[in-house]
Amino acid sequence: MREYPPHTTPLSSSVSGCVTITHPHHPLYRQQVEVIRCRRGADPDLIVRLPDGRHAAVAMSWTDYAGATEPSTGPSPGLLALAGLRQMVQWLDHWRQERQYDEASST
Repeated sequence: MREYPPHTTPLSSSVSGCVTITHPHHPLYRQQVEVIRCRRGADPDLIVRLPDGRHAAVAMSWTDYAGATEPSTGPSPGLLALAGLRQMVQWLDHWRQERQYDEASST
């Protein structure tokens, strides 16, 4: 049987206490839940204990944890809408065609 070395970095950090769900579209809006642990990431998830005892992941930004005040209801930063990307491609194609026409007519 093969033995594996123990993990040297924790998969999640242990947290204790309670948070209030602040996102208005969450079913537990304005309810307090117990925090079990915290996952890492750009918008870390809090693993919380639901009122019925089950565990669930909730985005930290959807809670009052660490002074988060307002939930983010829009798209994540850095994400672009597909329609906008398509428009950009069309504009670039049009610009490229005009440039080629201008170069051809100037020679």
